[in-house]
Amino acid sequence: MNTNTRTVSVHSTLFDRQANNLDLEGLSQAVRPWFDELADAEIARAIDNLDVPKSRCAAARFLGLELIPVA
Repeated sequence: MNTNTRTVSVHSTLFDRQANNLDLEGLSQAVRPWFDELADAEIARAIDNLDVPKSRCAAARFLGLELIPVA
């Protein structure tokens, strides 16, 4: 993902959910409710890692999320 991108749309490959035009800084908070029914430490850690630039892509893959840069 382009490191200059600050806004993304998020599509879940596991759930029928999407969120458009999200600031990367609030990404974890935006998707956290999508995983409320899945009480798992690895999922919680991956959600938190969405806010860490170096871990973001791996966390998104683990969670089944597509991060699409918005122009």
